Amino acid sequence: MWIYGTVSEKLLDTILKAKSTARDLWLTLEALFCDNKEAQSIQYDNKFRTLVIGDMSVTDYTHKLNNLADLLANVDAPVTNHALVMHMLNGFSAKFDNIIKVIQHQSPFPSFIKARSMLLMEEKRLTKQVPTLPAHNTDSSPNSVLYTHSDPQ
Repeated sequence: MWIYGTVSEKLLDTILKAKSTARDLWLTLEALFCDNKEAQSIQYDNKFRTLVIGDMSVTDYTHKLNNLADLLANVDAPVTNHALVMHMLNGFSAKFDNIIKVIQHQSPFPSFIKARSMLLMEEKRLTKQVPTLPAHNTDSSPNSVLYTHSDPQ
């Protein structure tokens, strides 16, 4: 009953069989979700290797990358911390080059969480508001011209 109560209706229609034991249901669910592991791992790996930050925030980008790493682990193709950090760094745009060089040369090599934290701080630094100009004009030249015309009479 617990399995029936926790799966979606569409999935329930797929696994529901008369006189099935909990083990039978579990094995059917496992077969559905573990089907085509190799094909899934190739697809996830391709997305993982080609993901770039584009116009995403550091938070969104690293979240997607970490989700892909979790999906790869679920299909028996785990990603090491080193590979995760290197792929993360490779997906950043040139504006992050300075911090990327710092992260790449750290010893010991940083964890995903530490590298992510450093990149978030760099993102904040890069998006700092430029101070606004003062409201008054300090130039000695005026912004308008006075034109006069005199009649000789």
